[in-house]
Amino acid sequence: MLNARREGPPMPPTPRTRAALTATTLATPLLLVPLTALPAHAGPCRNVGSQVICAPEHRDNGSSGGGGGGGGGAPGSGGSVEPPAPDGLTPDEGVGFVPVDGGGGGAPAPAPVSTAALLERALSSAAFPVPTVHTAPADKTYVRLKTALWVDGFRTVSTEPAKAGAQLVRATATPLKVVWDLGEKKLECLDGGSKSGTTCHYTYQRSSAGQSGGTYKITATIRWRVEWSCVGADCQGNGGLLDPQEMTSPPTPLAVSEIQTNNH
Repeated sequence: MLNARREGPPMPPTPRTRAALTATTLATPLLLVPLTALPAHAGPCRNVGSQVICAPEHRDNGSSGGGGGGGGGAPGSGGSVEPPAPDGLTPDEGVGFVPVDGGGGGAPAPAPVSTAALLERALSSAAFPVPTVHTAPADKTYVRLKTALWVDGFRTVSTEPAKAGAQLVRATATPLKVVWDLGEKKLECLDGGSKSGTTCHYTYQRSSAGQSGGTYKITATIRWRVEWSCVGADCQGNGGLLDPQEMTSPPTPLAVSEIQTNNH
């Protein structure tokens, strides 16, 4: 005959039972509580390397606590300490930092020389000759006698080439005519004349007796046609005509007398 199971209060755990419970508890994995991510800095706050730079109104005012190194204000100040600017940066109106232009870009490139400036330079090198007056007969002639006229200096004048960049400018002056002021009349000759008087001569109609000093003061003016040209990719125009160039001789005295005839 089986004995009936005794009902009663639970038995206290034995030392062996406590050891088993302890081992079970240690084997149970710990539950990790996730940390709340810090909000990213936005707006007037910027990340500069390992530092976070904010506008004064957005910086830590000391109330957020924490006595950690570098973030808290000086004792008794109640505010944060302005972090040093990274190398090469300066404050930009209290909001973060902006790069500083070192100003080491070198001198600006010189402005290109204009074609007009080169043309002026070329013309300044031109030597237009001053005419020298000659007559035959020389110094003294007679009424109703053909007097030959010619000048020295009736020649083509070329300038030195002026060059800058991809342009080369030069000018050439070609003599066109000689304008003679003979005191009694003005005369134009299309060349420099000659001692023979073939192409340029004049016959006086009145003597110079009534003139100052008893002579006509004659002058010769050479007029040149001036053309310029420019060669190169930087030329502002290929060339053209300029205003005529003129050079006038100094006044040369010429006595004109009447031919005396003897009537018997």
